[in-house]
Amino acid sequence: MKSTRYTIRLCLFAVVALGFFSCKGSVPSAERSDYIRVYDSREGDTPLDRAVVSVKGGKYTYYIRSNVDFSARWQSEDTSWAEIGSPRRVSEGLWAIDVTVEPVSERALTTVNNVPTGLYTRRYGVLMITNQDIFLGKYLVIEQGLEPRISCNFSWLYGAADPNDTYSDVLMSHWTTAQQNQGFTSTLIDGEDDKWVYSKDGYVKLGNSRGAGADLITPRSASFQYDTLLVVSFRAVVQSGDALPDFTGGTEPIVPNKIMASRAKENNAADGPSLTVEVTGGGFIRDFVGSGGTSLNLDLSTYNRESPSFPADIFDDGAYLVFIEGTESNPITVNTAIRFIAGGMKGSDDGTCSRVFIDDVFVYRQDLLLDEDLFLLNGEKSGKDIVTGGKKYE
Repeated sequence: MKSTRYTIRLCLFAVVALGFFSCKGSVPSAERSDYIRVYDSREGDTPLDRAVVSVKGGKYTYYIRSNVDFSARWQSEDTSWAEIGSPRRVSEGLWAIDVTVEPVSERALTTVNNVPTGLYTRRYGVLMITNQDIFLGKYLVIEQGLEPRISCNFSWLYGAADPNDTYSDVLMSHWTTAQQNQGFTSTLIDGEDDKWVYSKDGYVKLGNSRGAGADLITPRSASFQYDTLLVVSFRAVVQSGDALPDFTGGTEPIVPNKIMASRAKENNAADGPSLTVEVTGGGFIRDFVGSGGTSLNLDLSTYNRESPSFPADIFDDGAYLVFIEGTESNPITVNTAIRFIAGGMKGSDDGTCSRVFIDDVFVYRQDLLLDEDLFLLNGEKSGKDIVTGGKKYE
């Protein structure tokens, strides 16, 4: 979740800026004849204090009405995501200024005060329009993205980076206390001895090589009681066969690799691609507003073992968005959770597997009156992330 310290710093900055630039001595700004105001159009009649820009970026023009000279500058903790142009005169007392905004880029591996920052996590900047000689100014807070409720990049898990390499995988039941305190849970399948959720190097694996499925359930959030729309962002891919390649350049493989290779399937085929995403405890999937459906089946892709960047890029084609809605009759509640289900929730000995790898699980709140609607940007449907593709913009 977004660092509260970061938000507080911005709020304090805004308050100080308002106090500094709105007053001259003890004279209230309401009594002044000089002014600076910002609008979203040249004909606008309501001054702006806040503006929302698209996660896809673009150029935005804001209009300034003033009867004094002024200068403009951009301020943000991450200054690289927006640039401002020089104010240009449109007519007497009216100027325009362009703000060029970068699209969101890969941020899931970054942290702010030890809290992971996901792809769509909200960021803030301030457009400062000031005349410091007379202590007058106006600030416009510009926001991009959504407020996170749950943020997890699984950086606290350890294991093999290679999806096929299982010798260091650890079952959820054997995770450390600190790892289990992250709040993710799973369901014990009838007749099984354990929950088949494994740690990898910064991500998780659901399901085992015998064909038993598994689920992963997100933590609950007390903040959900205030939400009516949620956006779930995550990455997922399926297992690509069982064999481990020889990474030693033709010499004898290392012992763990040799053991795993001896257990490989004869055809070494990819697992079944199905993943089910379900909302429990209140709310439904927004795609099914008519029926109130609470589960969605996704067909996942697999990873490319031949990629020069393997295994770092295993999730590059595996970014997904799922949209959750609550209504008066079926509200989102403090018990709402997102459940990822790999394969059937039953044991299996026939060798049919549906092993799924999951990373970067973020749940955001969305306010239709204040925020950009990612559901519309994604073609009014859950599934593959087509807003950004989940990849970094070059």
